[in-house]
Amino acid sequence: MGISVSGSDDGIPTSESWGPAPDPSASGCEFCGRADRIATRYVFDAHRILRCRRCTFMWLDPRPSEDDLHAVYDEHYFRNPGFFDGDESALYGYSDYEEERADRCRAFDKLVGRIVDLIQGDDRLEGASLLDCGCGPGYLLERAHRRGFAVEGIERNSAAAAAVASRYGFPVHVGALLDYGEGQFDVVTMMDVIEHLHDPFAALRKVAELTKPGGLFVVSTMDSDSLVSRIAGKRLEDFRRVREHLYFFTRHTMTGALERAGFEVLAVKSYGITLTLETLSRRLGNASPLLGRFLGTSARALGLSQSRVHFDPRTKMVVFARRAGRRQLAS
Repeated sequence: MGISVSGSDDGIPTSESWGPAPDPSASGCEFCGRADRIATRYVFDAHRILRCRRCTFMWLDPRPSEDDLHAVYDEHYFRNPGFFDGDESALYGYSDYEEERADRCRAFDKLVGRIVDLIQGDDRLEGASLLDCGCGPGYLLERAHRRGFAVEGIERNSAAAAAVASRYGFPVHVGALLDYGEGQFDVVTMMDVIEHLHDPFAALRKVAELTKPGGLFVVSTMDSDSLVSRIAGKRLEDFRRVREHLYFFTRHTMTGALERAGFEVLAVKSYGITLTLETLSRRLGNASPLLGRFLGTSARALGLSQSRVHFDPRTKMVVFARRAGRRQLAS
């Protein structure tokens, strides 16, 4: 399974003027500050997802503690044998990230190509710096390094960070964005990470600080207000990951959060995944057991279980944004 950015821009949402960020110590929506428009959207065994009816921002309630969240990033995170068991307590991480390596690397090649086009217009990028926040096993770092970037990563999972250092020799920091100084990187990427953070808005402000003026920030997350996201609702895997997904953005709230942090949004795109029909049937089975069984049985009967398909239900978005200021290319 690998991400693939769609070929055409979906357009930048025309957001209203959201005004300043709300006081984080006040109760209410953390995006717009309103406390009188909050409703329960989805209910799970021990959690619920709340939605602000004014701005569409959603969040998990109650949110896990930092200790509980840290416990999720265990030795099974990138190869979780219980991923398809139907037990929500085991629905975290990936079924087998290494098995998906080839597809992910092809997709990251396309993503890095898009980054190259946006920051320079050609691929002569020797010395340009790139930080991947939540780098996992380092596939994006490796593809960016091939294009000439000086790469560095941040990763919460210490085993994954050690594996990157051993496999590729890239520097990976186990810690937080706070440990980096201002204006250090030409490009910062944050792929499917922001929804895991206890304070995503503070993280965006910090990313703006450590990105060089004119530098690029690429962030991906669930699009919680897409048609399929609304139709599938609580059956959708991203909503059901209650151990690790804390916040749910829409295109409007993601654009607004980036603008508040000091970025100009350049493009918003949907992205899909490439995976085998067998894996797709199991993933769909999490949301619709009947549909999953039908697809799996049909694929096996036709001998197509290991055939790869691209699947984009438009439940994910990737946003390209530029930090204000003029960028000086690395010499």
